[in-house]
Amino acid sequence: MYEHVKRLAAVSFYSAPSDRRITPVQIPEHTELVELITGGRVFFEQDGTEAVFGRGAMFWHEPGEWTVHRTPEEDPYRCAVFKFEVDLPCRPAGRVTVWKQPEAAVEFGAEMLAAFHEQRYDRQALTAYVYAALAWRALNAGPVVKALYPKPLRRILQYMEEHYTEMLSAEVLAAAGGVSRPYLFALFREHLHSSPHRWLLRKRLNRARLLLAGGEEPVKFIAAECGFESLEVFYRQFRQNVGIPPAEYRRRYRPYPVS
Repeated sequence: MYEHVKRLAAVSFYSAPSDRRITPVQIPEHTELVELITGGRVFFEQDGTEAVFGRGAMFWHEPGEWTVHRTPEEDPYRCAVFKFEVDLPCRPAGRVTVWKQPEAAVEFGAEMLAAFHEQRYDRQALTAYVYAALAWRALNAGPVVKALYPKPLRRILQYMEEHYTEMLSAEVLAAAGGVSRPYLFALFREHLHSSPHRWLLRKRLNRARLLLAGGEEPVKFIAAECGFESLEVFYRQFRQNVGIPPAEYRRRYRPYPVS
């Protein structure tokens, strides 16, 4: 799938100094360099907006681009660095993504650093695994880096993440972000190309799919656990958005058939 990748040339760890400026490095030809932040903070400009990124942020650089290099003195960044030799650069996703589970970035970086330098693993297999694992994280990050959202929107999304099983009205969400109801909808249109209702519905349906595929709870319990106001609403929304009824989804994706 990633035939352009020739080898994993290096895995290293970098701790930014707090007492002097960092000199950025320009990525050479036939190279893709991934910086995975495992601690501290780094400043980076994306789409004309400067944002602060922390643990779990991943910067995927291609030839001609520069490594990250701006960090606050009180909290300098640390990162695992993966250098791939490639035929032609083919970044799998955006240049900046954020792992959904930032704590996993630390564990992954340490594990791959040890594996690379122990030199007892098949280099071809290690290259394929590391590149695919990083690409998977990049492809499955949020559609837009959360650090680039305005602060009110970040507060609203965090509130939705923690309270998605509750009956969340537009007024409740606006209050969580400290904004007016019209501005709430404007934020979602501009940055997420969605409405609060559609965003919340997607979150609930994603959770419902996981529960249907991974357990045997009655469908009515799953509907309630995911925040749907009634079983009828859950069935209607699930079929409209997923294409099949919940029971059929469970039958299709359960790990073992039931006799």
